[in-house]
Amino acid sequence: KQLGLTQRESQQIIQESKKELQDLRQVSDSLTRSARAAVEDSEKIFTELIRSFERRRSEVKELISDQEKAAVSRAERTIEQLKDQIAVLEHLSHTEDDTHFLQSCQSTCTPPVAGDLPRIIVNPHVSFEAVRKQVSELKEQLEDVCKAELVKISQTVKEVHILEPRTREDFLQYSCQLTLDPNTARKRLRLSEGNRKVTRVGHSHSYPDHPERFDHHAQVLCREGLSGRSYWEAEWERGGLEAGLEA
Repeated sequence: KQLGLTQRESQQIIQESKKELQDLRQVSDSLTRSARAAVEDSEKIFTELIRSFERRRSEVKELISDQEKAAVSRAERTIEQLKDQIAVLEHLSHTEDDTHFLQSCQSTCTPPVAGDLPRIIVNPHVSFEAVRKQVSELKEQLEDVCKAELVKISQTVKEVHILEPRTREDFLQYSCQLTLDPNTARKRLRLSEGNRKVTRVGHSHSYPDHPERFDHHAQVLCREGLSGRSYWEAEWERGGLEAGLEA
C-alpha cells in the first residue's frame, strides 16, 4: 500500500514535470519569435532614423551652400561695380580740362562727386562658425538623448525573463544599494553609516530646515529612485518597521 502511494505520487510528479517542460518549451519558442520580431523592428526603425538624419544632413549642407553662393555672388557683383567705377574715374582723372572732365563724368559715371559714392561696409568677421557650433551642440544633445533612452531600453530588455525568481540568490541579481536622504529625515531620526542606517532617538537633531523634511512622522525617504525590478534587504532591531513605495 505504501509502495502504491509512492508510485502514484511519482506518477503525479512525472505528469507535472512533463507539463512544466511543455510550458517551458512553448514559452521559450514564443520568446524566440518575439525577440526575432523585436530585432527586425529595431533594425527597421534605426534604418529610418539613419535616413532621416541623412535628409537633415543634406538640408543643412544645402542651406550653407546656398547662403555661401548668394553672399559670394553679391560680393563679386559689388567688386565688379567698384572696379568699373575706379577704371572710369582713373581714366577721367587724366583729363586736363576741368570742364571736359565734368561733362564726361556726368555722362559716364554716377554719382560724379566722390563724397556721394555709396559706402561699402565689410564684415571682417563673417564666417559660418556659429552654424558649426549649433550643429555640434545638436550632436551633443542627440547623443545625450540616445544615451538616456538606451538606458531605458536596456532596463526594459533586462525585465524579460522566462523563469521568475524564487530563491534569495535569484533575487540578489536585482539588488540595489539605497541611501537615505537627510533632507527628508525627521529631526528625531539619526542617520549613520553613510546614510544607510537610521536610528530613532529621543532628542531632535540640528538638521537644517527643508521643505521635504517630515515634521510629524518618524519617516525618511531614500535618495535613489527605483525603476524596473528591484530588490533590497532591510534589518531592524526592536519595534516595528514600515517600508513603502511611491509610484
